Amino acid sequence: MIELGLREGIWALVAVLTLYLVVILFRLAIPRRSSGSSDTLAPPKTLLAEPPAAEPLKPPSPPEPDLTSSPEEEAVSRDLLNELEIQQLRRDVAQLRTESDFLRRELAATRRDVDELRDARQASRERVEYARPVSPQHSEAMLLAGRGFEASRIAEHCGISVAEAELVCALARAEEGR
Repeated sequence: MIELGLREGIWALVAVLTLYLVVILFRLAIPRRSSGSSDTLAPPKTLLAEPPAAEPLKPPSPPEPDLTSSPEEEAVSRDLLNELEIQQLRRDVAQLRTESDFLRRELAATRRDVDELRDARQASRERVEYARPVSPQHSEAMLLAGRGFEASRIAEHCGISVAEAELVCALARAEEGR
């Protein structure tokens, strides 16, 4: 069976959204024909869009001293400015929390991927253990190679090719190096 992981699911979602975007852009590119008279217009369709990213408010420049404004009006305008600034700060905090949660989820997914890769690597190392040859010729050749015989003498004694004997000698040396 086909096993789909998180990455493949995300790529499939991206592909579907891309296809949807292409269809929408294609529909927008085709000019519409008006079927009715020009005085009957269809009501405009409202499109829902994501709210724009919160942009920091720039504090207004301090008002120039106005001799005609009363202290009460100045207090009201300061309170209004403070309230606007507090609202902006709340939006910023909410956006930062959302981004922080997203980054935490991504970090957790990355840690899981790394753990899976580490486990797979350890499992593959355990499976690579050398198994001694079952053939009596090669078993005897391994014993002779372990005792230090030359490859040509091992080939003559066991009835195998010199290349096989050299390979057996290399395996014996690698095994002694462990």
